[in-house]
Amino acid sequence: MSTNNEGVVVRLNTGLVNWAYELTKDVELPDNEEIKAMREQYKGYAAAGMKPFVLKGDQLAGSTYWHGKLLTEWANDWVSYWSEGKGNFVTSAMEEMGTYHSLDRLHQSGIVDKNRLLVLRTASNFSMQWPGITAAQSLAGEKLTGKGYSAFIPSLESAYRVGEPVVKALLEGWDEYEEVMPGQ
Repeated sequence: MSTNNEGVVVRLNTGLVNWAYELTKDVELPDNEEIKAMREQYKGYAAAGMKPFVLKGDQLAGSTYWHGKLLTEWANDWVSYWSEGKGNFVTSAMEEMGTYHSLDRLHQSGIVDKNRLLVLRTASNFSMQWPGITAAQSLAGEKLTGKGYSAFIPSLESAYRVGEPVVKALLEGWDEYEEVMPGQ
C-alpha cells in the first residue's frame, strides 16, 4: 500500500489479526427467524444469504451515514482504491478511526503500542437495499416495524461470543504476551 495515503488507510497487525481470527473463526453466532427472513430478501447476493459467521475484512470509516446499492458500490470502489486492490469492503463505521488516531498519538509519545489494536465489528443491518426496493425504503424498513433492527441484539451477543476467547487467551497468556505480541 502507498505510504502517502493522507492518513486514511490503517492496516492492523496481520499476525495479531490472524491469531485472533484463528481463535474465533468457528464461533457459532446467534441466528433467528427474523434475521433469516431478512437475508432471504437478498436474492443474488450469496454472502448476504449465509447464516452469521466470523470473517476478516475491511471497514470504510465515514462521518456521514450512507445507505444503498449505489453508495455500497462506491464504498467497494473506495476501499479498492485506497488499498490498491487488496481490500475487501465488509462493513462501515467511524468509531475505530477515532480510536486508532488517538492510539497513534499515544504511540508517538511512547505510551502505547498501536500495533496491538484489534477491531471487532458486528453487523446489525445491511448497507444496501435488497433487489426490488429503493434505498429509502430499505433504510426505513425495519424501523417501520417498531422493533428496530432485527439483528441488533444478536449482533451484541456476537460481539461477546467472538471477543470472549480473544480476551481469555490474552489474560491467560499475559506472562508471555506482555512482551511478545500474539501471532508474531
